[in-house]
Amino acid sequence: MFETMTQIGKRYNVDAKEVGKLLYKLKIRDAKHPTQKGFPFDQAITHGIAKLYEGRSGESYYRYNIEPIKEEFERLIQSLPVDNDVKLELASLETNAPIKVQVTIQSKLKTMLSALNKVLESGEIDQLYRLKADIADIYALLPQKVS
Repeated sequence: MFETMTQIGKRYNVDAKEVGKLLYKLKIRDAKHPTQKGFPFDQAITHGIAKLYEGRSGESYYRYNIEPIKEEFERLIQSLPVDNDVKLELASLETNAPIKVQVTIQSKLKTMLSALNKVLESGEIDQLYRLKADIADIYALLPQKVS
């Protein structure tokens, strides 16, 4: 399935600019293309990873099918630097600080709401499994009552 970099980014919770950088690292996009920076390499088109589309106003753009390179792409996603929210979550889990745990739950709820909105907009029910996992994560973060 061919998608824009924005669509791919939404699936992996990164922005389109980051997806573009990863496609450069995977040698899918050509940073030194003679006509326009970022056009895909010919072999990416030949192997069905990149495909030319025409926009509504007649401009040309590319969409990408990352399924053939999914493992490599996901490996690069995992190697991306951790953002501040995730660092805060990790610190909360390590120290069991109650104030930081509240921030962790808030950030999880924010992520879940965003995912739910995407499901409602796109109708893609696959993301519901992610919501289920997020709910389990929040449940694990709640302070346990000692009896």
